[in-house]
Amino acid sequence: MSSDKRVGMGPVPTSPEMYINEKQVEGMSILKKFGWKLVCIRRPGFGHALTVLKNSQERAIGVLGEDGILRLTPELKIRQAS
Repeated sequence: MSSDKRVGMGPVPTSPEMYINEKQVEGMSILKKFGWKLVCIRRPGFGHALTVLKNSQERAIGVLGEDGILRLTPELKIRQAS
């Protein structure tokens, strides 16, 4: 059994802007107006963060690219809090 490295870290950081770039901030701002919500920011030890959004009305999930464009990824599975 391995230990979870995210102990004490929630799926959404207190300051998401610290983990995403300016284009992603702009894209997320626009998407929020259409019902998209930030689900999590996957923060690997190295490399780029993965920003995941969900539209509660359509139950669609997407990844916000570094260019600020949302790409729908229906195959993406989100772990539910226990």
